[in-house]
Amino acid sequence: MSWNIGRGPASFFIAYICLMWISNSVGVNSLTSTERSTSRHESNWAVLVSTSRFWLNYRHIVNTMSIYHVVKRLGIPDSNIILMIPDDMACNARNPLPAQLFNNESHLLDVYGQDVEVDYRGYEVTVSNFLQVLTGRHDSNVPRSKRLISDASSNVLVYLSGHGGNEFIKFNDVEELLAQDLADALAQMAEKGRYRELLMIVETCEAATLLQRVSAPNVITIASSQKEQQSLSFKSDPELGLSLIDRFTYQTLAFFESIDIKSMATLADLFGTYSYEFMQSHFSYRMTNATRRPRDVKLTNFWGSVADVRTTTDRGPQDNMYHGDAQLGRYMAAYVEEDGPWDIDCMLLQADMPNEPKTLLKNFRSTSSPSGWGVRNQEAIYAWSGFVALCCLALYIIIATRELKL
Repeated sequence: MSWNIGRGPASFFIAYICLMWISNSVGVNSLTSTERSTSRHESNWAVLVSTSRFWLNYRHIVNTMSIYHVVKRLGIPDSNIILMIPDDMACNARNPLPAQLFNNESHLLDVYGQDVEVDYRGYEVTVSNFLQVLTGRHDSNVPRSKRLISDASSNVLVYLSGHGGNEFIKFNDVEELLAQDLADALAQMAEKGRYRELLMIVETCEAATLLQRVSAPNVITIASSQKEQQSLSFKSDPELGLSLIDRFTYQTLAFFESIDIKSMATLADLFGTYSYEFMQSHFSYRMTNATRRPRDVKLTNFWGSVADVRTTTDRGPQDNMYHGDAQLGRYMAAYVEEDGPWDIDCMLLQADMPNEPKTLLKNFRSTSSPSGWGVRNQEAIYAWSGFVALCCLALYIIIATRELKL
């Protein structure tokens, strides 16, 4: 009598044990702390910043105020929004329409409105305060309402609008936020567990250069323009004597016209509407070590609230950001139809983009399985592998017992 353990279930079981040991030794089972976070975020926060002061920069503040009303309409409350406005345009002496701000020459929608909570205004809008908001490194006397109280289960939206250049954006016309400082702040946020996923949007000239040094995990960045490109204005108003909004933000808001909190629209859908013919600049996006791709990221994951927020009315005046804009269809329809795939500046892509197969494998392992039980693919693979191994071991014991009897 002899046991033939070189073939059959026994050899399969031994091979499985060896593969498990090898995979653990090379770090296949290693996941970052961010990847080990819950499969669904538990809160939403928004940091919305206009970095320009003075009357001629009216549009930068209107850009930010328009985005502010979108996220509020989609359910993010003021308690979870940090709004930074460097100049009070509504009360500026040169404003012929006091206490009002408009993003359209029809003047039918006041984006300043009666329900706006500004957290940082005037000379409080500084590079230092912005970085402190992101990193949470405040003085002890800073009130809770001026703090970003997010955690590892929070999705965070950051929006910046102002004047910029190669690897910088100006704050209050007296100082600059540099690309490396921004990248360091986001890295600190990741290290301290201040977000689950973060979406940063920058509307400025040469916006992509401000974001090119970002390497923090699970950060998605969207830039309105590439290096040596301007981010152009739109909607000149003869009564106010200046431009009302920037083209990239205008096109973004136009897409959100049809979006509500139940929408299944993704980042890829939004990207498909950006048109060089309309904006006269190429937008770009980067996803640094992110576990998802644009087609997998619902816009409401960042622009809306995961909490069940209810208002006293079904719809309000801010629900239609272009209410009364009869020109909207004429401006947008042709551009959207003509627009091809979005452009990406290869020089500004993150380093891990060429390793697409490796990235996809990593994403598969750390993504939730289709079971809907909150189990990650990595965990499911090991569970099923263990089950198969146990079955093989049982079969091996049965065969060995029968051979002993023989």
